[in-house]
Amino acid sequence: MLKIVKNPEFTARVKVQVPGEGSPVEQSFIARFRTISVSEGEAFNGFTTEGQTEWLRRIFIGWENGVKDEDGNDVPYSEAARDEMIDVPFIRNAISAAYNAAMLGAKRGN
Repeated sequence: MLKIVKNPEFTARVKVQVPGEGSPVEQSFIARFRTISVSEGEAFNGFTTEGQTEWLRRIFIGWENGVKDEDGNDVPYSEAARDEMIDVPFIRNAISAAYNAAMLGAKRGN
């Protein structure tokens, strides 16, 4: 049975390679994503930073746990906090990779 859901959402672990002394350190958090249709995705120019940023803003809609500030306090989701994360290259790449991996897994039926 296939149940078609308009605007489905899902969570996925985002593994971030954070630059450290000598070598990167893996950190992670659970992100909430919104899937978008192929036609909706075509509206974003993935070859520009602006297009990639708009795409990330559309698909990355929250987190459930694992995002802390420098003092170890939980950072609640907000659009401003999301945009700060999207602005950090290594976090941005990890968010994109987690979404794409989840979508590839969904397409494979995993």
